[in-house]
This record gives sequence, structure tokens and C-alpha cells, in this order.
Amino acid sequence: MAVLLAALSACVFGISDFLGGMSAKRIAATLTSMIAELSGLAGLLVVAVLVGGNPVGRDWAWGSAAGLAGGMALVLFYWAMSRGQMSVVAPVTAVLSALVPLVVGLIDGERPSALALGGALLAVLAIVLVSREPGDPRGPEEPPVETDLRAGRMILVASVVAGFGFGFYFVCISRVGDDSGVWPVAAARLSAAAVVGLMMLRSRPKGHEKVGVQLAVVAGLLDVTANVLFLLASRVGLLTLVGVIGALYPASTLVLARTVLKERMAPHQLAGLALAVVAVAGIALG
Repeated sequence: MAVLLAALSACVFGISDFLGGMSAKRIAATLTSMIAELSGLAGLLVVAVLVGGNPVGRDWAWGSAAGLAGGMALVLFYWAMSRGQMSVVAPVTAVLSALVPLVVGLIDGERPSALALGGALLAVLAIVLVSREPGDPRGPEEPPVETDLRAGRMILVASVVAGFGFGFYFVCISRVGDDSGVWPVAAARLSAAAVVGLMMLRSRPKGHEKVGVQLAVVAGLLDVTANVLFLLASRVGLLTLVGVIGALYPASTLVLARTVLKERMAPHQLAGLALAVVAVAGIALG
């Protein structure tokens, strides 16, 4: 069940990131992030009331910490997606977001079977393969990719920090109690909105586009769904395993780009998708 929930979480995360990245190309990354955070929070509060739960102080603290990490990571990720090459941004963030919970879980004493651990390592390789796009990833409506060395370094740094932020989000949200319902995710969303709000005050984004706003709203609702699925997965499975599966989100982004935007898949991307299936099977059997 944990593997299934984590895999579903990754699929929904990938769709959310695809829509969020499209939104960030139309409106400011901070505005995309804020709209996504607020729309997700509104939907999440309804779910939290219906599900119930008895969170304690520790749950609120871990949820808030997760939101601080996740909110910062989301803004940086959307910014990097809108300014740089997907072939650089996606693998860096995905691999780091997978390695952080893997390493933390091992440090905490989790000891998955050899088959499951091998599947986790294969999943990391699959992330790299499916995230790396062939040639020039720019579409006809995308802005020119920045080639300036300094700008390239900023994009790389943003991708690295975003990857660590997503990874620590996974770690923090896995620490909440089983009886807390989804309230810790709501706390995470609220603190993330505060982080994004501070970034907005500094950047002061101007103007908006209707389609960009709509994409951000849907991205936020899907992101919340993915977070709840991951929370459930972390309650019934090892962090070392569900964290890596949850970071397979570039696979669904790639499939969506292929089916919706008619983008071609390179052989290494197809190999990555096949490897991801093998990895998930190995983790499930282990």
C-alpha cells in the first residue's frame, strides 16, 4: 500500500509541476507559488475538517517546518523552470529530493531489504534518465534560455536549494503522528504561504494573465493532493523507500508533455520510464 500511495503521489506531483511550470512562464514565479499555496490551502482545510484528527504540538511544529522548506523550494523551482533548461533543473531537484529522505532514513536506523534498497537506487537512476531532455527543450512560445554564465550558476544554485528543500519537506512531513489527520499538511501550507508572501513583498510581481492564474490554481489543488498521498504513504512505509518513489515525479511530467504537447521521447527517457517500473516493483517486492 505504501508503494502504491507513494507512486500515486509522484504522478500527481508531476502533473502539478507541469502546470505550475507552464503558469510560471506566463506570470511571476512568486505569484504562481502564492496562488498555488492559497488554492491548495483552501481545499485542504475542507478535507482536514472532514477527515478530522487530533494533532499535538509536535505535529504542528513538523508541519510548519515542512512548509518553510517546501515554500522556499517551490518558488525557487518555479523560477528555475521558467528561466533555465529543464534538462538541468529537473534532474538536480528530483535526485536531491530523493537522496535527502533516503539518507535521513538510513541515519534513523531504517534498514530496507537488499531488494528494496536496490530498487531505490534504480529509482534514483530512473529519475536522472526521465528528467534529462534531449536537445533544446524550448518550445515555440517559451522565452529564450539564459546562457549567461552568472545566470546559469544562479539557476543551478536555485535548483540545488529547491531539491534540498523538497527533500526536507518529505522528511518533516513523515515525522507527524498517525492520529493527526491532514492538519500538519495544512500547517505546512500555511507556513509555506507566509514564506512565499515574504518573497512576493521583495520581488513585487506586476501584472497577471488569466490562463496563468488558472493553471496555478489547479497546480495548487493537485499539489495538495500529492502531499496528502505522500503523508499517508509515509505512515505505512519506510521513509528511505517512499521518499525515493515520491521523487519520481518527473516521469509523469514527461508523459504529460508527450501526450499533451506532443513532445518526443528520447531513447534514454523511455529507458528511464522502464527502469522506474522495475524500481517500484523491486521496492514493492522487497
